[in-house]
Amino acid sequence: MIKPVYVFSGFIDAGKTSAIKSTLYNPRFNEGEATLILCFEQGDVEYDQKFLQFSNSKVLYLDSINELSIEKQKQIDKEYEFERVFIELNGMEDDNILYDTGFIQNWELAQTLTCIDASKFTMYLANLRQFLYNHVVNAEVVILNRSDGVDKRYLRNNLKSINQFIELIFEDKDGNVSNKIEDELFDVSKPLDISDTDYGLWFMDAIDNPKKYDRKQLTIKAKYAGKIEDAKDVLIMGRKAMVCCAEDITDIALPCIGLNEKQIDKDKYYTLSGTSICIENDEGMEMCALKVDSFTEAEAPAEELVNFN
Repeated sequence: MIKPVYVFSGFIDAGKTSAIKSTLYNPRFNEGEATLILCFEQGDVEYDQKFLQFSNSKVLYLDSINELSIEKQKQIDKEYEFERVFIELNGMEDDNILYDTGFIQNWELAQTLTCIDASKFTMYLANLRQFLYNHVVNAEVVILNRSDGVDKRYLRNNLKSINQFIELIFEDKDGNVSNKIEDELFDVSKPLDISDTDYGLWFMDAIDNPKKYDRKQLTIKAKYAGKIEDAKDVLIMGRKAMVCCAEDITDIALPCIGLNEKQIDKDKYYTLSGTSICIENDEGMEMCALKVDSFTEAEAPAEELVNFN
């Protein structure tokens, strides 16, 4: 029997235990299936006996993610009776250790979630950027609790620069979900000329709302970031951003139709003007592309790395 594995990541007291308990208390998710919780961290919230009995769960505490070798998984699978696995990771360990190890044949990764205390996000970004990156880059869903009074746009832009495909869930201090993000920075009723400092804000909004910019006149400053194989006269153009550390720089870029490598100096910036269009990528996801009408060589931005403030 295949046993689904649900992984919860994030810093201590970010809400991982509460998220697991809330999930297993939910009758829509829990119909009495036996659950094994592998816990690598003990915060303020505990897995009390009442919860374990109600949810038909058992908890096994391990000291380090390094313990969960393939051999250890086989041992656990043999010694315990369960139908699914919940893993609560230690926020100060590298999540990649788990994914590099992988799972035994009858354990199958079902979902990866990361919990973040939104009120501490700026501190995490400044002091624990590498750990934050490791939590987010592997996640499918990020739950941002205690997001009352925090700029959701700032959170979204920084998180999606790490992993643009994550689903974001914003919760207030009482656990109520409020995912509405107001984006009135860019007036799409007229041609858009995106300034160097606004590039990051615009790009992240375009990731979330590609249809908003469909068939709009757009001007951006960008440089060569790559090409799409077998796509004639299409280049990837954009800017770069630091998503975890100085050694980890990523492209914040989009397909530009009507350009080829013979026209572009890969070390220079260009002002690109044309029509923004909404297209589907190979995975069927909607995204923005730019159908270029004109381009001219331009000076590099004063700050070449994109920020999302």
